[in-house]
Amino acid sequence: MKGKRIGRRKRALAGTLALTLAAAALLAACGVKPVTQADGVPGQKGEAERRESSAAFDSSEAKRTYGLSDVSGAVVTAQNAFSLNLHRQLAAEHRTENIFVSPYSVASALSMVYHGADGTTRQEIGRVLQAEGMNLEEWSRGSRVLKDLLEHSGKGNRLNIANSIWLREGFPVREEFIKRNREEYGAEVSELDFANDSAADTINKWVRKRTEEKIQGIVQAPISEDLVMYLIDAVYFHGTWALPFMKGDTEQAPFYSSPDAPAEVMMMKQSGRFAYQREDGYQAIRLPYQGDKINMLVVLPDEGWSLAGLQEKLWNDAAFWTRQMPDVEGTIELPRLKLEASYDLIPSLKGLGMREAFGDRADFRGISDRSVMISEAAHKTYLRVDEQGTEAAAVTSIGVVKVSAEKGVGDPFHMTVNRPFLLAIQSSETGSLLFLGTIHKPQE
Repeated sequence: MKGKRIGRRKRALAGTLALTLAAAALLAACGVKPVTQADGVPGQKGEAERRESSAAFDSSEAKRTYGLSDVSGAVVTAQNAFSLNLHRQLAAEHRTENIFVSPYSVASALSMVYHGADGTTRQEIGRVLQAEGMNLEEWSRGSRVLKDLLEHSGKGNRLNIANSIWLREGFPVREEFIKRNREEYGAEVSELDFANDSAADTINKWVRKRTEEKIQGIVQAPISEDLVMYLIDAVYFHGTWALPFMKGDTEQAPFYSSPDAPAEVMMMKQSGRFAYQREDGYQAIRLPYQGDKINMLVVLPDEGWSLAGLQEKLWNDAAFWTRQMPDVEGTIELPRLKLEASYDLIPSLKGLGMREAFGDRADFRGISDRSVMISEAAHKTYLRVDEQGTEAAAVTSIGVVKVSAEKGVGDPFHMTVNRPFLLAIQSSETGSLLFLGTIHKPQE
């Protein structure tokens, strides 16, 4: 009966990958002054009260403002390319380590600062985000549409997306920069005394709340006296499997991080009808969460295939990530997981071609009339996978400082994920990659 339940579920992905990328524009030279509570920027107390009143978020589809027909194909394509490029760069830097990132979160944080970029700095960020050639209206609307669809993916799952901008007290910021990020990303804006250690505590409290305590903080005290702004994106996902694994079927089993040194893991197991395909070099399966709007994609290399070789193949096959898979009867064995990761993204972003933003030649005249550059690009993630479902969280922080001077699909399959594999959590509707990872050594 379970197999039939799964068999009735739709597996088609509607469209290609999408992502909240901000509209990039030359911000007209406007009056610059410090942003204060009197200017309408929420103070700490007022902002907390406002957020508390909206804590009971309704994820039902009925609350959507937009439909799937509103999704921009150009923004979708940009999301796909940026996500794979970022994962590729990190995999090159961490060849034998677990990798788990949220390309969605990284791009959202970068896109907020993109609003204030100009000249070649803007061009470099645009190329890294794969956002070239889009006009302001398409770019902005793509951000709003995707965020709305993702956050209202149906009951049974929670997907919360939050953005914030934290300003050093008294630092002059262009009103247009603040206005755009509020409108396009719903960014909460607060001014703090960065010289006080309580400022870091306030920001980290926001991070903990938006990630359901899964990520404890992203900012360290004391805050540098040159640092004038943090732009932060937080994503929290909690999904229940459409068909949970039975705990009684979970058993100890070997996982071959290397052929000669297997480790014991707790291996979950279930049989049914799943979206599945086998191709030359790998098997792939989609495990849906309740409501079928979000799924987990697991890609397992064949024995004799290296994970590095498989990744290289799939990085160059953009269509793979949104390809329809036929429903096939079979059995999946998947290890329980619990991972936490932390990344300095500056080397990766430089490797992708975003260099000027991190030096004294950075052009962020859309942020302030003062010369500023990016000094920090931090990313933290959390993942737990068990018999009931998945919990995942990510936070991306951008710190800004003042500048000083189909084969055999009809046959039953048995997929045992007992060696390094790829993992993604993505929207079944848009294909948006919320999280993307490489698992070398399952932990819990």
